[in-house]
Amino acid sequence: MKLAVNYLQEVQELLEEGKINFIDYLKLYSINGDLSPFDWCTNHSNVLFHGLVGHGSDVASENFWKNRDVELQKEYYAKGKTPYISLHINTNDEEIKSEEETLKIIVQNVEKVKETFGMEVLLENVPARYDERQKDFLSSPEFITKVINETDCGFLFDIGHAKQAVDILKIPFEEYVSRLPMNRLVEIHLSGVNVAEDGLVWALHRKMNEEDYKFLEDAIKKYDTLQTITLEYGAWALDEENCDYPIPRYGVVNEEIKAEAYEQLMRIKEIMNK
Repeated sequence: MKLAVNYLQEVQELLEEGKINFIDYLKLYSINGDLSPFDWCTNHSNVLFHGLVGHGSDVASENFWKNRDVELQKEYYAKGKTPYISLHINTNDEEIKSEEETLKIIVQNVEKVKETFGMEVLLENVPARYDERQKDFLSSPEFITKVINETDCGFLFDIGHAKQAVDILKIPFEEYVSRLPMNRLVEIHLSGVNVAEDGLVWALHRKMNEEDYKFLEDAIKKYDTLQTITLEYGAWALDEENCDYPIPRYGVVNEEIKAEAYEQLMRIKEIMNK
């Protein structure tokens, strides 16, 4: 089983200091094309890409292939020794189509991805959104299962996305997970959620808590198809000016973020080694 972590400058410093040399992959968030750390990453680790180079990684979008630089993407995959492609079960289209039409778009896009790159594809659950309830079906376990089966893809389970989804869909977390295609689980994204003052749950890549670690421990024992554990730490905020936790800033190493990244990676490593 492999261990991956989101690229952060704090993570870069930990690696340069020799403190987390057990990492198998650095994960780059390809969406919007910010790949400036790529060369440094390939000199220190293999690279997991999340999405394709260019804008948008939502495989249910009709414009998914617009302005894609396929040859550049192939170069990145080869140089990064990337084992598979991961994409979101989501859409950025303004018009929300029916479940049937959305599924058709996903199947077509995934087939083209497989044909173009010749790589395994993982599809990831996304959170329902409080302000976009017409998209709730994208987060329903039945729709996600149908997508995974129809596309013959591996499943990427994001625990933060699931916690936000169950808060909106009003499904107990354990039940929600049991209805997902966990029999095809390949990768897990780990991060903590943010519970706002109004009680709403947001998947903001916060620090993990004990429930998250317990889920990981149980998942490793339960799902024998699981290959990769990824820490997706690097919080963002709905209101940056008024948030009370550290947010990564380009060009600056935050010692609190660095310490929390190290703490979580060591704890995950300990669980994986049991």
